[in-house]
Amino acid sequence: MSSKKRLFITIGIIFWSLTAIFALLPSWPHLYYRLQPQASNLLASTIASTATQAQQTITKPSPSPTPTPTTVIPGSDPESSNINLSLPDVDSSLPSENGLIIDKIGVRGQIHEGEDVKSILKMGIWRVPNFGTPYDGISPVKGRNPRSESGERDLPMILAAHRWGYLEWSASFRKLNSFYNLPQLKVGDTIKVIWEQREYEYKVYSTETGTQITDYNAKLILYTCQLWNSPARFFVYANRVN
Repeated sequence: MSSKKRLFITIGIIFWSLTAIFALLPSWPHLYYRLQPQASNLLASTIASTATQAQQTITKPSPSPTPTPTTVIPGSDPESSNINLSLPDVDSSLPSENGLIIDKIGVRGQIHEGEDVKSILKMGIWRVPNFGTPYDGISPVKGRNPRSESGERDLPMILAAHRWGYLEWSASFRKLNSFYNLPQLKVGDTIKVIWEQREYEYKVYSTETGTQITDYNAKLILYTCQLWNSPARFFVYANRVN
């Protein structure tokens, strides 16, 4: 066999090997879950541990450090979390179920509540208990914040979801209810929360990768696992703008 022919064969093997790797890469988490059936439950425990850590943090007297946003978006910097906003109007055309909408990454799922984290995460998006909701601290009278006036601290609304989910999820359900593409969100992106048929709009002012929430001044915090078996999480911090 000539050296030229061997070269072509080697290039061909490398090419098809790389093609196979890139073709399988998006499916690797699903293959991993199939090989490790308990992986989803393990990751649910990881998500729950972040929530537990957050609940412990807010009971401490010392404030948490605030990451510096890379870009300042009008109305969405950390300082704007102190701006008092009135309640949006009720819109009867909106779903009666509370939900999360992130058009940029195709998320459009119902927000579920409760203490049984593993069961709730199987249904999609989970609101961490003992934290805020969109209307916390908002007065029907614009410019007044009853909680601030009474010296109480406004707590952020914290939402979490699996990044890859469960094998039994359909492709369409996964797209709408998982946080697979959450790391694609950037400063300035819009997030909407439907709560009691009122639409609340938020803008992202910071994102980070870490093992715990570091900014409790945000009005809305989203998080998910960074990788399928990693202790690191990806966090999104946003403030309300409408």
